[in-house]
Amino acid sequence: MPKPPPRQPNRRDFCRTALAGVGAAAVGSAGGCNISLPLFGPLPLETDWSQRRERYDVLVIGSGYGGAITAARLSAQPGHTVAVLERGRAWPVGSFPDTPDTAASALRLPGLNPTGLFELRGSRDLTVLQGCGLGGTSLINGNVVIAPDADIFDDERWPAALTLESLTPYYDAARTMLGVNPHPRARQFTKYQTLQQRARAAGTTAEPVPIAVNFGGDGANAQGVMQSTCIDCGDCMTGCNVGAKNTVAMNYLPLARNNGADIFTNVEIQYIERGGGLGWRAIGVRHLPLGLTEPVTMEAATIVLSAGSLGSTGILLRSRARGLALSPRLGDGFNGNGDFIAIAYNGDAPQDAIGFGNRPNHALRQHAPGPAVIGAVRYDPTGAANQRFLVEDLAFPSAMLASLMQIMPLFGGEDTDSGDEAAELGRALLSRPSRPFDRAHALAHSLALIVMGRDTISGRVVLGDDDAATVSWPAENNQVPSVEIINAELREYAAQIGATYQSNPLWQLSDRRSLITAHPLGGCPLGDSIETGACNADGQVFDDEGNLIDGLYVADGSIVPTALGANPLLTISALAERIATKI
Repeated sequence: MPKPPPRQPNRRDFCRTALAGVGAAAVGSAGGCNISLPLFGPLPLETDWSQRRERYDVLVIGSGYGGAITAARLSAQPGHTVAVLERGRAWPVGSFPDTPDTAASALRLPGLNPTGLFELRGSRDLTVLQGCGLGGTSLINGNVVIAPDADIFDDERWPAALTLESLTPYYDAARTMLGVNPHPRARQFTKYQTLQQRARAAGTTAEPVPIAVNFGGDGANAQGVMQSTCIDCGDCMTGCNVGAKNTVAMNYLPLARNNGADIFTNVEIQYIERGGGLGWRAIGVRHLPLGLTEPVTMEAATIVLSAGSLGSTGILLRSRARGLALSPRLGDGFNGNGDFIAIAYNGDAPQDAIGFGNRPNHALRQHAPGPAVIGAVRYDPTGAANQRFLVEDLAFPSAMLASLMQIMPLFGGEDTDSGDEAAELGRALLSRPSRPFDRAHALAHSLALIVMGRDTISGRVVLGDDDAATVSWPAENNQVPSVEIINAELREYAAQIGATYQSNPLWQLSDRRSLITAHPLGGCPLGDSIETGACNADGQVFDDEGNLIDGLYVADGSIVPTALGANPLLTISALAERIATKI
């Protein structure tokens, strides 16, 4: 292996700010330095594969919130070598799919397109949507940055050391780095107004949600990365081609790179094992062009798994199958964060939820949807936990319009009004994929809604016949009373706009009432012992006798032991900030 060249100067070399508890983690928003721009401009995020070291102090597997944060914080320690391994590829601003063809080619298919951006995995009864690329699911999520209710941590499945109060400094550090704020004009958007109208009828109110989006103008951010201000194009969930979305590729990963971390893409780790001495080996493959791969072995003193609920759990399950002694709770506690998706289809008036992407002069600009999510309605915030839920608006990304126009009619649903069948048919007939941006067609008169609840139901992550992690999710999980409560309320949103109510769309395709989640959690749950968890409150992994394994940590959504009833990215980020200080 070639000897790496001398390391380039970086921010830390000039301001010498080391992480000392969360106080340093939360300094300004520049990650511990008062210099607003790198002295030599931002370093390229990716490191050339030929420049890898034979051994690192810390190997971070995965580059989503957990991986990016731990890499940024641990690389701030003087003298520490850190590498990030991401199975997907980099997606620079401007390269995200915004047409049907590019969206189809971005679907991740193991063996055929292993570095695709969108990944759908799961079982017959639960489907998981997650991102694959440098930045993980932050590339394709709805940007919502909120904390759960304080009593979520009263659940006995959470370690005693973790409370909303104890995590508050870490929540604050993550908010600062992610550049969080509500949309300054949230209340002007049609889909927000629809939320508000129903909320008031139900005796509550909608509120703008804090989102990780730049509304502050064009220019370099605190890490020296050039960003543009949001143009309200609605394409957040297929990747922001404007450069306004504050993914971890805009903040934590550049900070890690400027701190001297190496970042490698197209490297998929399959399992880990003890290495020479007290260290570790990570074994996997590197994806090459034309579907080819080459074997990879990386060595480190410490490994941080941040590959997500299915990724990190799968790596540990395969490692256990090869002899690594781990907690019997490994694989437990998988949940979909109480996610429920519904669509109010073909209503009486346009809902202005159609994304137009990075087309600044598009005719739809005056009817812009805004970011993917703008507002939220909290239901029964002081009631029984399993009856609390959060409803948020969604936009339809431009890359998906043509497909959705063809698929939506297949979902059927319940028409909530009568007497306007001719008008509904007319809008349906205008639903031609060749004219996706026409405000007169049925999809333009539709609104998508996502709900997060606090169900206590859970499944289990197991290895399938192909050695890949899959979800064992009992069908009865989809029949719990809280689902019916949510379903009944979402129908009222459709009735309010005279639309056809399509409850969780996958329900319509079979009699199994299959759910879909964009927020997979659990699999390596936190716990105070191996009786309750696969790792402790600090993310350190238990062996099969309850001892903590030196140099092995998990920091991602897989450690969250319960549904949160809120978008999980902030809690995952806070846990990662805390774990980094513990490491």
